[in-house]
Amino acid sequence: MRSICRCFLFFASVCLAFSTSSSTTDLDALLKLKTAMIGRRGSGLDDWNVSSSRNSHCLFSGVSCDENSRVVALNVSYVPLFGTVSPEIGLLNKLVNLTLSCNNLTGKLPEEIANLTSLKLLNISNNAFVGGVPEGIAGGLLEVEIFDIYNNNFTGRLPTGLVKLKRLKHLHLGGNFFSGEIPSVYSEIQSLEYLGLNGNGLSGKIPATLSRLSNLRELYIGYYSTYEGGIPTEFGSLSSLLILDMGSCNLTGEIPASLGRLKLLHTLFLQLNKLSGLIPAELSGLVSLKSLDLSNNDLTGEIPESFSELKQLTLINLFRNHLRGRIPPFVAELPYLEVLQVWGNNFTFELPQNLGSNGMLKKIDVSINHLTGPIPPRLCAGQRLETLILMNNYFLGPIPEELGDCKSLTRVRLMKNFLNGTIPSGLFNLPLVDMLELNDNFFTGELPDRISGETLGLLTLSNNRITGKIPPAIANLTNLRTLSLDVNLFSGEIPPEIFGLKMLSKINISSNNITGEIPIALGHCKSLSSVDFSRNNLFGRIPREIAKLEILSTLNLSRNHLTGQIPNEIRSMASLTILDLSYNKLAGSVPTGGQFLVFNDTSFTGNPNLCSPLLHVQCLPSQNLDGFSGRSSASSKVVIVIVIILVVLLGLVTAALKLKSYRKKCRESKAWKLTPFQKLDFKVEDVVECLKEENIIGKGGAGIVYRGSMPDGVDVAIKRLVGRSSGRSDHGFSAEIQTLGRIRHRNIVRLLGFVSNNDTNLLIYEYMPNGSLGELLHGSKGSHLQWETRCRIAVEAAKGLCYLHHDCSPLIIHRDVKSNNILLDSDFEAHVADFGLAKFLQGAGASECMSSIAGSYGYIAPEYAYTLRVDEKSDVYSFGVVLLELITGRKPVGEFGDGVDIVRWVQKTTSEISKPSDAATVLAVVDPRLSGYPLAGVIKLFKVAMRCVAEKSSERPTMREVVHMLTNPPPSPPNLLAM
Repeated sequence: MRSICRCFLFFASVCLAFSTSSSTTDLDALLKLKTAMIGRRGSGLDDWNVSSSRNSHCLFSGVSCDENSRVVALNVSYVPLFGTVSPEIGLLNKLVNLTLSCNNLTGKLPEEIANLTSLKLLNISNNAFVGGVPEGIAGGLLEVEIFDIYNNNFTGRLPTGLVKLKRLKHLHLGGNFFSGEIPSVYSEIQSLEYLGLNGNGLSGKIPATLSRLSNLRELYIGYYSTYEGGIPTEFGSLSSLLILDMGSCNLTGEIPASLGRLKLLHTLFLQLNKLSGLIPAELSGLVSLKSLDLSNNDLTGEIPESFSELKQLTLINLFRNHLRGRIPPFVAELPYLEVLQVWGNNFTFELPQNLGSNGMLKKIDVSINHLTGPIPPRLCAGQRLETLILMNNYFLGPIPEELGDCKSLTRVRLMKNFLNGTIPSGLFNLPLVDMLELNDNFFTGELPDRISGETLGLLTLSNNRITGKIPPAIANLTNLRTLSLDVNLFSGEIPPEIFGLKMLSKINISSNNITGEIPIALGHCKSLSSVDFSRNNLFGRIPREIAKLEILSTLNLSRNHLTGQIPNEIRSMASLTILDLSYNKLAGSVPTGGQFLVFNDTSFTGNPNLCSPLLHVQCLPSQNLDGFSGRSSASSKVVIVIVIILVVLLGLVTAALKLKSYRKKCRESKAWKLTPFQKLDFKVEDVVECLKEENIIGKGGAGIVYRGSMPDGVDVAIKRLVGRSSGRSDHGFSAEIQTLGRIRHRNIVRLLGFVSNNDTNLLIYEYMPNGSLGELLHGSKGSHLQWETRCRIAVEAAKGLCYLHHDCSPLIIHRDVKSNNILLDSDFEAHVADFGLAKFLQGAGASECMSSIAGSYGYIAPEYAYTLRVDEKSDVYSFGVVLLELITGRKPVGEFGDGVDIVRWVQKTTSEISKPSDAATVLAVVDPRLSGYPLAGVIKLFKVAMRCVAEKSSERPTMREVVHMLTNPPPSPPNLLAM
């Protein structure tokens, strides 16, 4: 008995020693992993330290252990981490769950992961891993059920060894740079329930063998890939499928009727392809379908009547096709319908008059069709309607009064119809509406005296028959940015209260019967960029206060009865580029110098009492160029001398106070602080040391850029922001910089770190040896930038912007897309730079209206003329300008004469071709320095560019669509030969 006990004790001690040894190995492995993954101080791995406790590693954040203190789960998502995964990961051979998602981990995936034979969940998504997935991994991960490497930088072919994972249920390889075909052997992973291959660069045919995955519930294989052929008809046998997403992947042919057999399918996304033919009536068999998106294809015919069987539908997207006929009455009977978007087709007849009666409708967009009849009165029956877009149709009659009580509305776009009657007063008092566009109709009556829509930003009533006075209550629209009342029958005076609106950017009341003088209060509205009071009955002088509008770019006061002299103060309005004072009763001399050098004679014609060499009218002595009469010139000179003395004294006092303040700031300024966003092998002193005159490589409105050589031999770009307060005194700024530091995409310049003290902010970027696209394209080396490189740069820059718009979290609008902000590395790969900073930095050290300015001259979208608020379509316009630069080799402005930019020049040049064709159009503008380019490819890029620079933002594609168009192979008709 004693010998048995001794044996048991010996065995127990051996097991304990082995367990202790294994747990010690786990501790060592975790500490080595921490060193490699480089958790920043305060990042969440601070507690990963050795302590006296034997099993202290089980208390590490993100670590779970079993009863033997072996690590079974490691979950360190969102830390963030910036290093690599070391081979020691293979020592944690009891791991069941390995989750490292949403960090900035780089390098290759270590082969040692194959040692994790107990692993069931592997999630390393949203990092920056590179290279291919080691085929040998599959040999060890036989127990894995979830394999998720989404959104990294993996390249090469899709790994085929994964077929060995017989228990695999969830496989997500999307968001990488895999190429080639989808391996047909994936059909052998019979346990698969989720397959995500979206967001890669795959090609070839979609293997029909995937239809053998009988347990598959979700299939995502679109976006960025360009497959040949269409949807395999065999997919109709995927009986367990719930979601089928094949959007944006170059699919051709017809939609297989066999898909109607997928009885469990609730989501069918086939948008942004080249699918043609009729919508199969057999899709009515999708009795569980909730979301249907067939938009942006070449579908024809009518909406099948059999779709009345799809009672679960909540979303119908059929826009941008060639559909015709009526919108069937059964659409209004769908009990759960929330979104109906069928714009850009050829639908006719009336909308179903009971549409919205289900009480669920949130968004309806039927614009750009041929619909007629009255607007259905019950669209907002459930008080859920948010977006109502009926523009560019033939709707008749008045706006239903019920819409004036729809408190959920945010956007109302009814322009370009045949609507009449009085506008319901309730529309001007809705609590959430931001956009109210009713222009180009036949509305009559007066505007209500009570207006209180505090969220309303855009109000356009142009080209109607509205009468009465402009109500002062418009001043209650505190967020109003655009007010367009032109081409109506308004009378009375301009209410001065309107100019108390701090956000107002554009006001147009031209072509009315407005009388009275221009209110002096106009000068108080500092955010105005465009003012048009032309074609009215205004009288009196032009107020000098107008010169206080520092960002005013357009001023049109023509065809009124204005008198007096033109204010000299307009000389200092540096932003004013369009001035029209023609056909008034102005007198005296036209001021010279300053901004008046920009204007031509058409700005002043039709004023008989004006004199100027510009008008070929000689000024008499009494018409003093400075605006003073001869009788008062002596006294005026005395006054000027006194004023100059006072200004000098005031300047000296101000300078003394500023010097005192500066010295105080210098004394109080704290030491520099470095905030890294990845592993940096240099110190803050190394960065500050580079701020020398000889290191400057660029200057702009936002700051000065220095080239810095770090001790490890790596070059960086250091951007010193000007006119900004410290990040430490602006928590919003710091938060935005942290967000930018996490952005990771191969076509976006990486923000390495952030250096600041109380006075200065320094942003540290990776250095791009070949500078900016603008400098290279328009410099002496532009001829060396040939077509293949230009085309690749266009695609890469588009992918970077697409990431910001669609895949980044939070989504970012760049707001200053231009060729000088597209940087090129040593291989001429494009990287978008200065992304989002115009937006994120707006609060520090700038006035509210000035901080809203975005963009560079020549790249700014047309809508900027009437609002300082830009969106992602403004970025698309700017990118279109960049594409035109790549095609023509010309700068966006400065080469085409006054007031003409590259877009207008291209439009004018191509419109003058006697026998227009795609080839003739392109050849008229293509860069003569190019040689050996494929004409078909240039034509395709030109067409994409012209879509991007469409006048109306709604007609421009999204950046996701742009990437799709650029990466699709162009057509190759036989007559288009290489030049």
